[in-house]
Amino acid sequence: MSERLNEILYRVAEEILESLAFLFPVLDEERKKISNVFVWGASISFGGPFSGRLVILASETILPDLVKNMLGLDAGEEVSLDQQHDALMELLSIVCGNLLPAIAGKKAMFNLDVPKILFPEEYDALMQKQDSVSQVILELENGQTDFILFIEEDNLSLNSLPLV
Repeated sequence: MSERLNEILYRVAEEILESLAFLFPVLDEERKKISNVFVWGASISFGGPFSGRLVILASETILPDLVKNMLGLDAGEEVSLDQQHDALMELLSIVCGNLLPAIAGKKAMFNLDVPKILFPEEYDALMQKQDSVSQVILELENGQTDFILFIEEDNLSLNSLPLV
């Protein structure tokens, strides 16, 4: 089941990254090797037929390109840290909004909370508290993004999902 969830999460994340931010996954051997591995994260909680949270972790090196591509800025324009955080949270919201119907079916209704920046200690606490049901890594030319899906076990049977 988690293999199917990984396929769906990867496909949705890839489509959104390509269409919204013009960031395209590449094979790891084609990617520029990045020495800066500092990561920013964001989290969005949701409720509906099942509840949980989707987390994104992103290499700091991709955030300026994410902002510039999403806002249509020129390559030389500076972007603020606030703009980078906003772009990361917007990307996460859109991925989550497309992921949930892909898992539960188009008729399922979900409520998404406001996304928030996730600090390293919050991510560490989340990982210790709950196991993820799906995790994918998208290698990009100048960094990577990880998407991690957590679903509350008490209100979901993964076997009952349509996984469209």
